[in-house]
Parts: sequence; structure tokens; C-alpha cells
Amino acid sequence: MVNQKLLEIIADFNFWQRKQDAGIPREELAEVLKFADDKNFVLIVAGVRRSGKTFLCRQILQEKIKQGILPEQTLYINFEDPALEPYLNTNCLSDFYETYRHNLNKEKFAYIVFDEIQNVPNWEKWIRIMIDKKTKAKFILTGSSSKFYRGKQAEILTGRGLTFFLFPLKFADFLKFKNYSLKKVESSQSISPLLVEYLEFGGFPLIVLEPDQIKKQIYLKELFDDIITKDLIVKRKLRESDIRQLAVALINQFSALVSVRRSQTFLADMNLAKISPMTINSYLGYFASSFLFLFTPIFSYKAKEVIRYPKKLYCVDTGLINSLGVRFSDNIGRLYENIVAKSSWQRYGKDNLFYWKNQTKEVDFVVKQGRNVFQLIQVCFNLKVSKVKERETSALIEASGELECANLLIITENFETQEKIKGKTIKYLPLWKWLLQDRIIREG
Repeated sequence: MVNQKLLEIIADFNFWQRKQDAGIPREELAEVLKFADDKNFVLIVAGVRRSGKTFLCRQILQEKIKQGILPEQTLYINFEDPALEPYLNTNCLSDFYETYRHNLNKEKFAYIVFDEIQNVPNWEKWIRIMIDKKTKAKFILTGSSSKFYRGKQAEILTGRGLTFFLFPLKFADFLKFKNYSLKKVESSQSISPLLVEYLEFGGFPLIVLEPDQIKKQIYLKELFDDIITKDLIVKRKLRESDIRQLAVALINQFSALVSVRRSQTFLADMNLAKISPMTINSYLGYFASSFLFLFTPIFSYKAKEVIRYPKKLYCVDTGLINSLGVRFSDNIGRLYENIVAKSSWQRYGKDNLFYWKNQTKEVDFVVKQGRNVFQLIQVCFNLKVSKVKERETSALIEASGELECANLLIITENFETQEKIKGKTIKYLPLWKWLLQDRIIREG
């Protein structure tokens, strides 16, 4: 049904009405444009709230206009706009589409962005019908919860969708937002202040661009509250006090092993509420679905062990960790590990990242490539203590033998070298250089 009121509500946010702020293009744009050009599939952009999904989608539309399509061949709708709330029903997608076609683009191909589409009832059925009808449109969908691209609803789009995960800014893009050219990088001293800021306040674009540190902290706390409230409490109808207290308890245990039993211990140690094991297990799944926490399993060729052993927990952004009272200076080593976890998820995908552990030793990250182990990574902020270095290297060497992997790396604060120990070559690399190594090679 054509509804002119709908057009009035969304007009100001579309390129056919006026120029839109598309923000600063980030590294992911080139990659996601490859997906945007495949007109046989829906493009799904998933990620934590405020990670930049909206701006990335605007950049896609802007790029398509630069390539020659008319502004009227694009449509952008944000389903978290309060003005649209009265219209969010099972027919609203048809109403928006028909209104757009009637007024702006009757028959030409269109690039259509539905932002936070999980707020629309039965959206997946409508999208599937439009794909099956071979509609002259490329649909780009975003969401802040894995619920909208996994589970029974998403099964309707099986074989019809390509998912792209968007995280807070990579360090290279953080530097770009700060107007720092990679060509300036000469030593750790020149880039150290920016790395410290990245560790302390994280990579959410809004926070990166905010110059005032007090406001950064306020925005981070508001963002954490939004994730808990909008993505968990409201959508899943959860008990507010329980989910908040467990989230705080877990965020204080970042870069550590977690399980239902350990979570109960965290709550008891912090004098927080008692939550049943079944509820905690459900909540851990909800945290993962909101992209607030990343969970890394143990590496094992036995499926039962992967399920049975605790997972390592990391937060999607170190700024959120520091905003909730964790002392930055006391946790620099754990923050290093958290950054490596998040960045490794971005580079290799969550299904290729594990930790390794036996009775006495542990390796922070096992990176899998296909069926083989590609790399073993330890993260150690300070290697000056000989016992620490011996512990880290011996674990790598033992895991190297068991997993048949010779690509061994220790990520450090500022130590860079390569050495042979017991016939194994171990490379040492500063965190900032590891974060930037791909870009330095391309732009150096």
C-alpha cells in the first residue's frame, strides 16, 4: 500500500533528498563492496551496536552513486527511528517498498538498506519472497544481534544471504580517524600515545572522534547501557538486575576462562545476586548474540572436549572494559590480549580462533586455516622477567610439537627479534606493529 506519510518520515535520511554524512571511509568498505556487487544475494552487515554499520551502508550507497547510479536508485530506512515505531508491522516493508517505487523509482535497479531490520516482524519472509521474485534490487540488511541472521528466522534466507561482520575500528582505521598517516610510523615512541588511547578508549567511531576524555567515558557507559537494555532486556524480556550484574562480573574477568560454574563464583566474590546455572548458561549465549563478548573455545580434535572445557572471554572493545571501573594501568597485559583476540576474530574469523591448554601450559591463541593449524600466538606485555619469557616460550614449543605448527609468535610491548629455541624459531613483534603489519606492507 502506498503511504505518502512514510516517504515524509524517511526523506531527510536519503541521498535523493539531500547529501548525507557518510563519515570517514574505513578499511572494510573495499571488502564489503565486493559483496554489494553480487546481486544474487542479500548482504547482511552484523555487529555490535554503534560499531559503524549505518555509516558503512551510507558509504556503500554513496559509492554506488559515484559509480553512476541516480540518487533515486537508493533507499535507506532505519528501523530504530522512533518516528517509525507506529508503522512496524508485518506489512510495513511492502508499504515502504511500494511507496518508494511509486514516487521515486518505478522500474530501475535499486540499492536498498534496511538498518536494524530485526525490529520488523516477519522481515525474513518478505525478503525471501522478493529474492525469489528476482526483484530488481540489492537488499542490504543490518542488525545488532545475531538473532536476525541465525536461528529459525534466518533459515528462510539459507543460500540467499552473505554475512559481513563489522567490529569497532581496527587500529589502522583508528589512526586514520586521528589523521595520523602510517607513513609517519618510525618507532614505537612515535605511535605509543595513540596505542595507549586505543587501548584505553577503544575503537567505537563516535568515541574515537570525541576529543574530550570525560565525554568519551560518558558515551562508553551509555553505549554499554544501550547494549544491555535494547539488545538484551527489552528484546528478550530478561530480568534487568540479573543480566546487568552478570555483565559487570564478566567484564571484570576479560581475557580469562569462563563457564557457568566460574560465573557463579564471580558473582559470589563480588557479593552480587545468585543466578541459577541454567539462567547463566542462557545469558552467556545472549551476550554472544549481542556481540558484547567474544568467546574462544579450547583447541581439540575431540568435539566433546571443545564443549566440556571453559571458553576464554573477551570484550568486543577495550573502551567498554575500562569504562566500567577496571583500572587501566593494572590490566595492561590483559588489555593487550583482548585487543589481539578482537583483531584475530576480524582477520581470521571466529570459527578459526582457539586457545590451547594442557595440564601445565597454555597458549593464548591457536589460529586454524582450513584443517591445519596456521599459527600459535602468545601475548606478553613484559618479557624482561626471565621466568615469564621461559614460561611463554616453553608453552609455544610444546604446543608446536603437538599441533605440528612451526609458525610461532609472541606479541610484546616493544620487543622485536627472532630466535631459535630447541630447534623452533620464535618471532617477537610489538603489538602496534602486529596490528598494522598488513597496512605497513601495502603502504610502506
